[in-house]
Amino acid sequence: MVSCVSAQSSWQAAGLSSVLGSTVCQQGSAADRVFALCRNEDYATIGRVATLLWSIWHNQNDKVWNDNVRSPIQIGRAAFDHWNEWFAVHKLRGNDDHDVPLVSINLWEKPRIGWLKCNVDAAFFVGVGRTAMGACFRNNSGEFMAGITQWQQLTLSTEEGEAWALLQAMNEAKSRD
Repeated sequence: MVSCVSAQSSWQAAGLSSVLGSTVCQQGSAADRVFALCRNEDYATIGRVATLLWSIWHNQNDKVWNDNVRSPIQIGRAAFDHWNEWFAVHKLRGNDDHDVPLVSINLWEKPRIGWLKCNVDAAFFVGVGRTAMGACFRNNSGEFMAGITQWQQLTLSTEEGEAWALLQAMNEAKSRD
């Protein structure tokens, strides 16, 4: 997302090279870098960075699942355009709340010492009839310990997909003892 040449080209095309080159973005783990950016940048820059990271991630998934690849410049420009469109729409609402950063009260909580925490999610690709899942295991320091992704050629309901994702994560935890 940050260090490869293609990603850096995307950052440049999105107009975020100065953020990528900042000392905040050069130190620590990926999570450390994201949290540091959130502490040091304004709301608009954070939104633009989040949109770019999502665009890079989405392009990688599009490559894996659909064999469709966009150039780094296309990814960066698309992220820039998506953010500007989103911001303009929210500004047009006429409310003053567009100047107030959206703050989530749901923060990741670390598990007790000696325990792991697993976060799971499911994704649904109705057009191609697939359901995918991912799970991420972290220790009490928030360090990545393991992860899995799977897909199946079947479109499940939201409830079934989430349940399937949980089942796969539990099976992975059991297999790893």
